[in-house]
Amino acid sequence: MKVCHFTSAHPSDDIRVFVKECSSLADAGHEVYLVAKGDSRIENNVTVVGLGNPSGGRLTRMSKFAKMVYLKAKALDCDVYHFHDPELLPYGIKLKKAGKKVIFDSHEDVSAQIKDKPWIPKIIRGLVSSIYKAYETHAVKKFDAVVSATPHIAETFKNRTEKVIIVNNYPKFDDIIYQTKPFSERERVICYAGGISEIRGEKVMAEAMKDVDGTLFLAGNHKIGQIGAGEGLIEYIGLLDREGINNLYGRAMVGLCVLQPASNYIDSQPIKMYEYMAAGLPYICSDFPAWKALTDKSGAGVCINPNSPKELSAAINKILDNPDMAQNMGTKGREAVEKHYTWEVEFKELRRLYKCLSF
Repeated sequence: MKVCHFTSAHPSDDIRVFVKECSSLADAGHEVYLVAKGDSRIENNVTVVGLGNPSGGRLTRMSKFAKMVYLKAKALDCDVYHFHDPELLPYGIKLKKAGKKVIFDSHEDVSAQIKDKPWIPKIIRGLVSSIYKAYETHAVKKFDAVVSATPHIAETFKNRTEKVIIVNNYPKFDDIIYQTKPFSERERVICYAGGISEIRGEKVMAEAMKDVDGTLFLAGNHKIGQIGAGEGLIEYIGLLDREGINNLYGRAMVGLCVLQPASNYIDSQPIKMYEYMAAGLPYICSDFPAWKALTDKSGAGVCINPNSPKELSAAINKILDNPDMAQNMGTKGREAVEKHYTWEVEFKELRRLYKCLSF
């Protein structure tokens, strides 16, 4: 089939959209196009139609740029349209009216997320959330399917549409190298790779490092530099490619994922934890219910109160001081990923959906 994925919010090299879904569908024999911001190219047998980088702020992206993405996608005249952003819901309805098969890929619980958006005045967040949910309900009833990135998101569509499948955002098995260097030979290195901000735990990590004899490497969208933190050291090393990420995981003794308890994080499935597990790296994470369930099941990490630098520093020190324990946790994490948490397993569900749509 001729398939078009389109997104106004995600870059054209987005891990879930391009690396996993589009590339896997192309490998399965579909003719795949991706319309997104960024440059045009052909990669992994996917034709990327890049629309550059939109000027203006959030509202411009959600209005003018979203319409531009839709018009470019529509002109491709594909059989299936698979979109990834809530501002594209009206265009999904238009494509359905034009006789196309339409899939909405819901990455987040948007109506809950709206209640935490700082750019929406607090007094009207509840109203905006209710209006959005009502419109989303109206829209998804018209689509051929909703793809949810987590079981929690799928649950939010219960009683609104029966056409929901779960395609978890687990890592591609071949992307993460299993790090075999013994923990007894590793330096006292802690790592985090991802968005760097207070809500993603930057402040708590920095405070915790004051009581840790080790170095925390932060890889992400931050100015490169080095700062002292009591006993510890923090190094901001900038954005890394996949090779750089694998090298970082190979040096570290523990990975961190201490997101703060915002509504869109509490029920999320952070790809970071699964990456740590795939690399054979123990992790320390926030004690959200879903994350604690994963940790209890796998034995691959430790859960802490994400607002407690003291708990975090104690957990880091325990792992750094006990390389045999770290080795055991890392091995358990890798084994869990091999059995349960890979993109290759999840793609089977998406492939079945596309097969059904071809009839």
